This record gives sequence, C-alpha cells and structure tokens, in this order.
Amino acid sequence: MKINLIKLFSIYLLLCLQACNIRPSSNIEQQFAEAVELQNNNQPEDAIKLYYDILSKTNDLHILSKTYHNLGAIYMWDKVFDKASEAYVKAYQLDSLKCDTSHMIQALEAMGTIYFWNKDSLNTKRFYMHATQLAQLSNDSTRLAEIYRKEGWHYYQIGQLDSALYYTYLSLDYSKNPSLLYSTLADIWYQQHHIDSARHYFNLGIYSPNTQDRLPSLFSYAQMEHQLGNDKIAYKHLLAYTLGADTLYAQQRTRELEKLSYKHEAELKVRIVEERHNFYISLITLLLITIAAFFLLIIQHQLRKKHELQIQYEANLQGLNEKICLLKQNLQTGINERETLQQHTEAQIAQLRAVTLKQTIIGKRLIQLSQQDNRDKRNIKVLTEKEQTELQKVVTDIYKDEIIRLKTNYPRLTEGDLLYYCLNSAGFSTLTIALCFGNTDTGIIAQRKRRMKQRMNQSDK
Repeated sequence: MKINLIKLFSIYLLLCLQACNIRPSSNIEQQFAEAVELQNNNQPEDAIKLYYDILSKTNDLHILSKTYHNLGAIYMWDKVFDKASEAYVKAYQLDSLKCDTSHMIQALEAMGTIYFWNKDSLNTKRFYMHATQLAQLSNDSTRLAEIYRKEGWHYYQIGQLDSALYYTYLSLDYSKNPSLLYSTLADIWYQQHHIDSARHYFNLGIYSPNTQDRLPSLFSYAQMEHQLGNDKIAYKHLLAYTLGADTLYAQQRTRELEKLSYKHEAELKVRIVEERHNFYISLITLLLITIAAFFLLIIQHQLRKKHELQIQYEANLQGLNEKICLLKQNLQTGINERETLQQHTEAQIAQLRAVTLKQTIIGKRLIQLSQQDNRDKRNIKVLTEKEQTELQKVVTDIYKDEIIRLKTNYPRLTEGDLLYYCLNSAGFSTLTIALCFGNTDTGIIAQRKRRMKQRMNQSDK
C-alpha cells in the first residue's frame, strides 16, 4: 500500500511538472512578442539575442518550436545557411514531438530551399519530396501549392524544363493565387520555343487584379517580344511594367505620390539599363579595388606593428639578461653578505622576469584571462594551442638559464613541469596557470604540482 501511494504521488508530481510547462509564462510570451516585433522591424541582431535568451529560459515545446522557426527564417534571409539549417532541424524535431504536421512541413520545405540555394539538387529534391508526402497526408492544399511552386522553380533553374512544367502545373491546381505561376509557366514555354503558349500565360499574368502579381509577367513579356523583334509590343509592356512598379512603390511608401509617366522608347529604356549595368560593374570593381587596398594597408600595418613588437621584445629580453648578469656579478662581493645578497638578487631576478613576461603580448593575454568572471566555468576562455606554443617559446626565452639549471638538477622534470614552475614564479594564480594548459580545472594543476615534487625528489636520490 505504501509503495502504491509513493507511485501515485510520483505520477501526480510528474503531471504537475508537465502542466507547468504546457504554456510559457507570461514573461516568456512577452519576450517572444518583442523578439518577433524586432524581427519584423528589420532588427535581426537584437531579435536573435532575445530568441537565444528565450531558449535558455524555457522548456516549453510550443515556444521553442516557434523560436527555432523564426531563427531559421532570419538566418536564411541573411544567407547564413549552416545556422539556418541547424535551427530548422531543431524546429522539426520539436514539431515531431508535438505531432505538429503543419510546422513539420514548413521546416522540411525550408530545408529544401536551403539546399536549393546551396546548389545541392539531390537534397533539395529529397526534402521537398518529404514535405510533399506530409502535406498530402494532411490534405494541406496551401502548403502543397507552395512546395510544388518551389519544386517547379528548382527544376527550371537547373534546366529540367519538363519537370519544371509538371510541378508548376501541380502548384496551379492547388493554388488560390495562381497569378505568380503564370509568369513562370510562360518563361518555361518560351524556353521550349512554344511562343503561343508563352503569350497565353503572359496574357493571363498581366491581367491579374493584383499590381504586384502583374509585374513579373509584364517585364518578362516585354523581354520576350523585344528578343522576337516586336519592339512596339515590348515597349507597351515595358511601359506598363514601369508604371505598375512606380504605382506599387507609391502605394508602399507614401500612397500620395502621383504616377510618373514614361515617354522613352523601348530601345532607349534598354540602353539606359545597359549603361546603368555597366556603371554598377565599374562601381563594384572600383569598390573591390578600394577594399583590397584598404585590407592591404591593414595587413602592412599589422606586419609592421608585429615587427616593432618583436624588436621591442628582443630589446627587453636583452636588457633582462644584462640586468641578470649584473646582479649575478654582485654576488661575487662580500662573503659574509653573500647569502643575504643572493636571496635579494634571486628575488630581483624573479621580479624582472615576471615583469618582462607580463609586458609581452602573450603575457598581457594571460592577465586578460585572469580577469575573467570564473563563476561560470562553461564561459571561461582558455589559451588556444597556438597561444600555448607562443607562451612556451616566450617563457623559454625569458627563463632560459633557470630552465637549464632545473633540467641539470632535476632531469626527470617534463616540459609541462618547467612551464608550471616558471608561471608560478611569475606570480600567476593556479586558475590562470590552468588556463595556460587549456583547462579550467585547478585540480589538474594541483596534481601536476605533486607529480613535479615527486620527480624532483627522485632526481635528488
């Protein structure tokens, strides 16, 4: 009976905990709304910070899924495809746990689009096919229309026109707004030299009730007629396109501006476009040259600075060695005072070495690392392998004679033991020394200290 009560209490506790996580707290919901607003207002960096903060605060599957979907959308817009892919994979996993088919389809569709932009045709087809299967099972006509449209466009881009026609017509069957598909169908038929079919779909597209949906058909129609030598018709459609684009811009921006009338002929319009294109190419070329020159100057400055720092380092090292020699020479005086003088001299030498080490680039880096907030060891930075190699070289230069003495007296000491000895002599903390070895656990340094003493004792024997 007692065991049954314990089991019932455990089940009740688990249910309570689960209930607490069914919906996010009002604070999380508010934070998510703020992130969405930032995303909609073209402030992606601030939105990303809030989204990652949300991920660290909640275990709610619903809010986690939406967050990863939104992160994926931001990264995809910025063409950071590796991060976008990672976000959508996590979103898909969460949607699977929730059995949220609609969002699973969206994640798969987005993955297909990512692979499309990465020119990975095989994975593009694979993810679109998976999304199609789920959409068919759930009878989601809206998503089917969008997936088929993207599949058709994918095949059109890789030159498989028959497949492009097939999937675009499938999208047309499911689409509630076929206007955008007319331009694609017309372009495909034109590529296949079926001029009448191309004109048919262009005519359907240019009479769409929505101005924005008419524009692709008008522009492509004008291009086709120009290529066919029908400049009069081309001019007519190009003029309509220009007026439509201007109207759309006016509606989006001010809704008070009057339509501009264009009186230029088609040939003049084409020539202007070509001149503008050439201008942009020249401008981009000049910009690239300027950027290259700028980076070259930066590299030269860094190399010069590095050379100057190396000269300064060598001068400091020479000065250190000279001071050490002078201090050692002073030991030759006064037998009665020699012991006291030796201790004082050794302390001076140790201080000089420590100061010299801390004035180097790698020494300043150690001081920087020692000032970290060590309360959360997951965020503590350590020396990289490259920095560790640089530290070993600098320490060997500064503590050269001391290292030779230690190797002579204690041959069992390892390179790590010698490095620890020198860093400890320079006054660095145990945690800082651990960071020098690429660790955050001070216990490892304590173990090294004990093993070092054992090796020194063995050498004495």
